[in-house]
Amino acid sequence: MHVTIVDDVEDNLLSYRELLETNFDLELIQNPIELIGYLNSKKTDLVILDLHMPNMNGFELYGKFKDTHPEIPVIFLTGDPSEDVVVQGMELGADDFIVKPVSLNELVARIKNKIVTKKGTKSVEEKITFDGFILHTEVQMAEIGEKKIQLTPIEFKIIHLLSKNPNKIFSRDYITNLLWPNVHVQNQNIDTHLSNLRKKLKPFSQYIKTIKSRGYILRI
Repeated sequence: MHVTIVDDVEDNLLSYRELLETNFDLELIQNPIELIGYLNSKKTDLVILDLHMPNMNGFELYGKFKDTHPEIPVIFLTGDPSEDVVVQGMELGADDFIVKPVSLNELVARIKNKIVTKKGTKSVEEKITFDGFILHTEVQMAEIGEKKIQLTPIEFKIIHLLSKNPNKIFSRDYITNLLWPNVHVQNQNIDTHLSNLRKKLKPFSQYIKTIKSRGYILRI
């Protein structure tokens, strides 16, 4: 298990190393802003953030990466026991908030619990690839060459269905029921979403075919 700890006080980082290095692989970061570059280039299982740091506090730092790295559990570690601070951290989406002092056994147990819980509950990232096309299922985004394309929920469901089942025809009724279960909608609504999807996915959209009177297929 790999843990990244951010604290502007060098002595604190050295203490964390002494306490935790027998249980985890550690990355210790003293300059908060360096965390962003680190997360974009390296893998870690959990981040511990000190709350009170100059220039950028833990809440502000968390706000800079929580949307781009939602899979990483975050624990705030602070000496401030006030309820308002704890509530603010949890409302931001932190996985835990530990008020110092904390025993070594409790800290290790909390870290392991959050890593295991996050891995057990997060969706498994699935990438579907064809000829330069990548569909990232966890973030509902497509990638063609160097271009990243954000999809609407309906566009994603359509291309996910077709790309998971290449060379299989799906009828309008089937896709309609998948997109709008238990709701009566006009089948023509699919045409609008498919048209938008094809525009977004050029040139890969050449593989999305309409089969007259039968439905749609991703013909690879």
